[in-house]
Amino acid sequence: MRNLVIAFALGASACSAPQSTEPELETKRHEQGMDHTEKHGHEGHKAHHGAHDGHHHAFDDPAKYAESWNSPERDAWQRPDEVIRVMAIEPGARVADLGTGTGYFVPHLSKSVGPSGKVLALDVEESMVKWVVDAAAEQGLGNVEAQKIPYDSTAQEPGSLDRILTVNTWHHFSDRVAYSAHLKSVLKPDGMLVVVDFTKDAPSGPPPEMRLAPEVVISELEAGGLVAEVVPTELERQYVIVAKHPAP
Repeated sequence: MRNLVIAFALGASACSAPQSTEPELETKRHEQGMDHTEKHGHEGHKAHHGAHDGHHHAFDDPAKYAESWNSPERDAWQRPDEVIRVMAIEPGARVADLGTGTGYFVPHLSKSVGPSGKVLALDVEESMVKWVVDAAAEQGLGNVEAQKIPYDSTAQEPGSLDRILTVNTWHHFSDRVAYSAHLKSVLKPDGMLVVVDFTKDAPSGPPPEMRLAPEVVISELEAGGLVAEVVPTELERQYVIVAKHPAP
């Protein structure tokens, strides 16, 4: 599978200046031959799930990545509240953050689902999963559960998820059509998948050759059995795609 890690995205998702943002960090990682599977983020963001080009790199020091990926400065371009708005999450929902990385979106999702809901922070990297577990405990987020998942599956039951969010991770998946079909299978009939990734002309993020046009992502999602469309948002560096089950 993110390709999660997800350290997913990525997905996604080296640092130079202490205040560098996640996209800048991701760009440096790519330049140095590092797998950006980050989150979100998640990504320039997070560690994502799934290695690309047959390569996979472990992320043994989440704190190093969290300094950039979870920086408050990221809010200015990531606009988490706008992403959450698009997701239209109801209290009590069961939501997956696919390729959670260092969990940038986890607190936002936790607040949205409320005490009766559940946030599943999914990543292929054990170090990232542990980081999110510890961070959730420290922040008192009792509705968050972090899980290490395989590369080719979310490890969730069929029809069990109301929402799936994957940020800056989609371009890391090796078989995106097959993964689209898998995501469709774990979504409830009225569920929603939200894919966030960098535009072709974004000033930061993965190398241009790794970026996917939204039309490509939509075609992959629809080949997997979903109905998808780009939705208008205020995000300047990323596009947002919403995918659902076809109407009955």
